[in-house]
Amino acid sequence: MQPNNRYTLEVCVESPAAIAACVGVADRIELCSALDLGGLTPDIGMMAYAASLGIETHVLIRPRSGDFTMDAHDITVAVSSIRAARQTGLKGVVIGAARDGVLDRSALDIMVAASDGLDVTLHRVIDAVDDPLAALEVAIEIGAVRLLTSGAAATAPDGINGLNSLFRAADGRIEIMAGAGINSKTLPAIIAQTPITSFHASCTSHRVLDQRYGRIGFGKTARSLDLAELTRLSALCKG
Repeated sequence: MQPNNRYTLEVCVESPAAIAACVGVADRIELCSALDLGGLTPDIGMMAYAASLGIETHVLIRPRSGDFTMDAHDITVAVSSIRAARQTGLKGVVIGAARDGVLDRSALDIMVAASDGLDVTLHRVIDAVDDPLAALEVAIEIGAVRLLTSGAAATAPDGINGLNSLFRAADGRIEIMAGAGINSKTLPAIIAQTPITSFHASCTSHRVLDQRYGRIGFGKTARSLDLAELTRLSALCKG
C-alpha cells in the first residue's frame, strides 16, 4: 500500500470500527486490545477483519499487562500469536521484552524467529530500559525495521532530546517512530524540533457508559476512536 501522507501516520486501534475508520486515512495501524492497559495482543478475529480491509496492519504481541518481563509461558503464547498474524497475512508484529533493565535478547530472538519474514517493530520497552542507545543497537541486530519510542520520557513531547539522540544514533539503520502523547496539538512542535517523519497515535476519546455497566463492575467509560482527531492528524501529516 502506498503511503497516504507526507509524514507516516500509524494509529493504534482496538475495535472493528476503528480499523475501518483508518482505511485510506492512516498509513498503517497497530492492532491491539485493551489500550487502557497499555495494549495487549488482539484476538484472531480482529486480525482477520483487518486483513479483509487491506490496511497495512502490525499486531501488538503482548500476552499480559504489567511489565515487559516475559517468562516461558508468555513466550509460548507470544509465538502462537505471531504465527497467527503471519498466517492471517498481516504485515508485521510489534514486540518487546526486557529483564533487569536491559532488553531480553533471548526472548526477542525467539519472537523474531517466529516472525519469519514479517516486519518487526520494537515497542516502547526501549523507554523502560536503563540505556536506550544500547537497546537501539540490539533492535538493529535482531533485524527490527522500526522503533516506537517517546525518547525515554512519559510522552514524546517531553522526550524531544531523547528522540533526537535516538534518531542520530540510528543513522538511517532503523526507522524511529515517535509515540505517546501524539495528537493534533502536540504534533507540530515535534515535527519542528525533530527530524522524525513517522508518528504513532491513538486518536481516542472516552464516552460515558450506561450506569448499569458501572454498577456491575464493567467501568463507567469506554474508549473509542475520535474521528475528528484522526482527520486532524491526517491533515497535519499530509503537510
